Amino acid sequence: MTKRLQVINGYFDDNAFYMRSIAGFPLEGRFKAAGLRSLARLIDETEPFSFIMGPNTMIHVPVELNRQLKQELFMIVEKLEAEKE
Repeated sequence: MTKRLQVINGYFDDNAFYMRSIAGFPLEGRFKAAGLRSLARLIDETEPFSFIMGPNTMIHVPVELNRQLKQELFMIVEKLEAEKE
């Protein structure tokens, strides 16, 4: 499934997703389904999207990638939830 991801780089381990980068911006983080779902819901496909992760990481996603990012986040959530069952 990670081969289908274009904006997000990371891997699955147990019941979490470990993110390495978003839109080319380096990011190290461990995320569960609920957190990723919340993040996806914040994204408006027509507005610029920036967020701060930790004390030193700011990520700016170009508007052109918002739809793809949102879709990928929901794909990751679905996989994490399917593994829970």
